[in-house]
Amino acid sequence: MSEIKTEVTIKKGEEVTFTLPFAKTMAKKPNMEWFYNDKTIKTSEKMMSSITKLSASMTLRQVETVESGTYTCKLSNSVSMISVDFILTVRDKPSPPRGPAGVEWKTQDTLQLSWLIPDSDGGARVEEYIVERKEVDKKSWRQVVTSSQTTIEIRGLKKDSSYNFRVIARNSVGNSEPFLIDETFTAAKADIPKSLPGMPSVAVKDVTSRSVTLTWTPPSDTGGVHLLGYIIEKRISSSESWERVETVESSCRIFTVENLKEKSEYYFRVSAENEVGSGEAHMTEKVSLKTHAQVPSPPTAPLEIHPVGPHALTVEWGAPESDGGAPLEGYKIAVRDARRQMWMEVGRVTADVQRLKVQDLSEGHEYFVRIFAKNEVGFSDPLENEEPFKVVRPPDYIEENDEEKLRGETPSLSFSNTETLSSWMRESNMDADIQCYTKSSVLRRDEYFFRLWYYASKLFK
Repeated sequence: MSEIKTEVTIKKGEEVTFTLPFAKTMAKKPNMEWFYNDKTIKTSEKMMSSITKLSASMTLRQVETVESGTYTCKLSNSVSMISVDFILTVRDKPSPPRGPAGVEWKTQDTLQLSWLIPDSDGGARVEEYIVERKEVDKKSWRQVVTSSQTTIEIRGLKKDSSYNFRVIARNSVGNSEPFLIDETFTAAKADIPKSLPGMPSVAVKDVTSRSVTLTWTPPSDTGGVHLLGYIIEKRISSSESWERVETVESSCRIFTVENLKEKSEYYFRVSAENEVGSGEAHMTEKVSLKTHAQVPSPPTAPLEIHPVGPHALTVEWGAPESDGGAPLEGYKIAVRDARRQMWMEVGRVTADVQRLKVQDLSEGHEYFVRIFAKNEVGFSDPLENEEPFKVVRPPDYIEENDEEKLRGETPSLSFSNTETLSSWMRESNMDADIQCYTKSSVLRRDEYFFRLWYYASKLFK
C-alpha cells in the first residue's frame, strides 16, 4: 500500500475520511472490515465504507468528541491479511470555567476576580480566559481583559455603579459558553480601609562588575488604594546606612543600579509606596559584584565604508557580540593613511552610535580604519578593513548639497587636525650619560609617540 496518514485531528462536527490507497490496482477487490476500538463497525448514513480496486475508505460525518479513538481497517484475500490503524482525535470548544468565584476588593475601584478551570479543555489547551462585564442597567457585555491565568484584577470600576461579570475559556477551536458569576458588585459598597502597602517580592536578575539589575513583583496588598511607585535603595556591606537610588513608577518591574564600586558587596531593597506611605521593604541577600569582567569582543563585521564626497567617507559597524561582563561605554575610531605607518585617533562616540562620518581626508588617498569597543576595563581588539579604502569623488556628487544632506543625520569627526591637536608633553629631564628610559603607567591599547632632544636646555632657553 502507499504511504498513508494514520493520525488525524479534526474539530467537532467536521467530516473525516480514512483512506487506504493501494500501491497498484488490485485484480480483485479484497475483503474489508472496519473496527472502532476493536469493535466491529456497522455502516450507516453516519459511517460509510467503500472499497475499489484502487483503495479502501471509511467516511465519518458530523463527528462528535466521544468518537475519538482507534479505527482499524482489516483487508484480506485468499493469500494474506493486513490491518491499518487510524487514530482519530476530535477537538471541541472547552466547557465553561467553573465556580465558586473568588472575589476580593483591592481598592475602591479595583476588584480581584478568580475562578476554576473548565472540566474539559475540549482536547486542546485553553489558551486564555476572556473576562466581560456588564453594568446592571445595560444590556450589552463589554470585554474587560484577557488572561492565561485564573486570577485577574479589574480596575476603573465607576463609583455607585453595579456590575455583573462572566468568564469565557478559549482554545484553538473556539470559545466556551460563558460562566456567569451570579453576584452583583457595586464599587460604592466596598469598604476598604487605607493602609500601607505590602512587601514586593524582589530578585536579582543580573550582576556585572559595576551594576546590579533587580526585578520584583507587586505586593498582594496595595493598602486599599493604588500604588504610586517603588523606592529602590542600596547599602554597601561595610556600612549600616541605606542610600536611596531611585523612585520609579508603579508600572515598573525592573531596574538596573549602576555606577557601583567594583569588587564590592551590596544589599538592595525595594518598597512599595501609596498615598499613605511606603510599606515594608524586601531586602536581597548580599550581592558580590563580578570581578571577572574583561574587555569587550571586537565590533562585529562587516565594516562598511562608503564615500560621501572627495574628502569624506562614512563608516558603519555592528555592536560586539560580548560586552565583556561590563556595560559598553562607546567606541574609539582610528584612521591611518596607507602611505604612513602611524595610526591617528580621530575621536570617540557613545555606545548607541554605530555609524560615523570622517571628514577632511585627502582625495585620491587610501585609508585604513579601525573601530575599538570600550567598557570600564578597556578597549577591545579592533575591527579593521583588510584592504585600504580609496577616497574618491562619487559620480553623482554635488558639492553644495553634500553637507546639507548629511548634516544632523550622522555624527562626524575630522581627520585633518588630529596631529596638530595632539600636544607634546615634557616627560623627563635626564643626564647626558643616561642612554635608556622606561615609561610606566601607559594606557592599554593606546598609542604613543616619543621624541628625544639633545642639549634641550639650550634649545628651550
